Amino acid sequence: MYLAYYLHWPLRDVLDLEHPVRARVIHEVGRIHEQLDGAPAALTQTHQTWS
Repeated sequence: MYLAYYLHWPLRDVLDLEHPVRARVIHEVGRIHEQLDGAPAALTQTHQTWS
């Protein structure tokens, strides 16, 4: 539900991810969320890329 909520993905798409990929995406969403927490509102609309 975490990824479906934050990424606006259908739950079926999230569940279809391989476990290592899903774990990496969860980690990255959490990292981005922490970076944006407390950031000015204008910065929350920027696109983040995953490396």
